[in-house]
Amino acid sequence: MQLKRASLDLGIVTANESLALAFYCGTLGLEKIAVLPFPGVGTVTKLRCGDGFIKLLLLEKMPANLVARGGYAAATGFRYCSLSIQNIEVVMQRCRADGHKIVVEVRQLRPGVKAAMVEDPDGNTIEFMQED
Repeated sequence: MQLKRASLDLGIVTANESLALAFYCGTLGLEKIAVLPFPGVGTVTKLRCGDGFIKLLLLEKMPANLVARGGYAAATGFRYCSLSIQNIEVVMQRCRADGHKIVVEVRQLRPGVKAAMVEDPDGNTIEFMQED
């Protein structure tokens, strides 16, 4: 894997966007960079955190169980981490070859941006993002 940035982004699924924003932006002073809709999933509010980002995901439909393992949209809390890389197809081929569960195949999110997700051996979701 060839990292594009030397930082890690953290995705947090939240049941209460206003309280989450009050904490991360108000209490901690993180800067809101963007609000990105993902139709059928929810809305991500992207916050600058040093050289990386915290991505707050507010789901369109809240899960029945708010404390559960497995899947990035299965519950609130720390659900996935996101890595910006330069070789998304190669990495996903390696994941598949090694028998890891593919959660989301490589797809274009918006012009110039591809994403994919895989589960690690413990069921934690890892998102790979590639900007062309």
